[in-house]
Amino acid sequence: MREGNNRTCQLCTHGWDNFKNLTTEELEIVNEHRFEAGYLAGEIIMKQGSPCSNMIFLASGIGKAYIEGIDGKRIIIGFLRPGDMLVGPGLYGNNRHNYSLSAITNLRACFIDSAIIKEMVIKNGKFAEGLIKDISFKAENTFQQLLNLTQKKMHGRLSDGLLYLSNELFKSDNFKCMLTRQELGEFTNMTKESVVRILNEFDKEGILKVNGDQIQILDMEKLEHISISG
Repeated sequence: MREGNNRTCQLCTHGWDNFKNLTTEELEIVNEHRFEAGYLAGEIIMKQGSPCSNMIFLASGIGKAYIEGIDGKRIIIGFLRPGDMLVGPGLYGNNRHNYSLSAITNLRACFIDSAIIKEMVIKNGKFAEGLIKDISFKAENTFQQLLNLTQKKMHGRLSDGLLYLSNELFKSDNFKCMLTRQELGEFTNMTKESVVRILNEFDKEGILKVNGDQIQILDMEKLEHISISG
């Protein structure tokens, strides 16, 4: 981890959208209670069960949020990109982070005192509504992911994961997958071996082309059909 504040909230090009609802004075208060740190790929930024003393915002890079379960088994519940905020029900619940966050790429993260965010929620109705919308959006996605992981077969789950990586995370049908096969398994609720097997099947069927870390989706329509049919 590398420490230091290299920017301000006012000048940040990857700030959380909801900060636009703050007044100039309120944003200055947030900036005064902000701490920025850099992380290398693979480093843990936040541990499940740790206190919600700070809100975490991604300024650059890509991170993964995951739940740690029985016998160390992990389920990846989402990915963070610049401008995203990490918050969970623990902020107004048990005051604990409900999942862990680690760096997939080198990244920089901003930590802002949770007490300051709660103060803004009380003072600024638009900011409070923006926070509720953000939490609600993440909850809806988690519910849909839970449904997919428990009711779809493996081919459908892996298709869902590949479509998310293509459409949402990398925004390209030809991308360098920064996730290991183990991480793809943690994201789609299957073993690493099953991920490798189904990727090979998709490759042989001409649905996609796999060359090491590089994945190119050749037949988006067919991949979407597998995703829907489960």
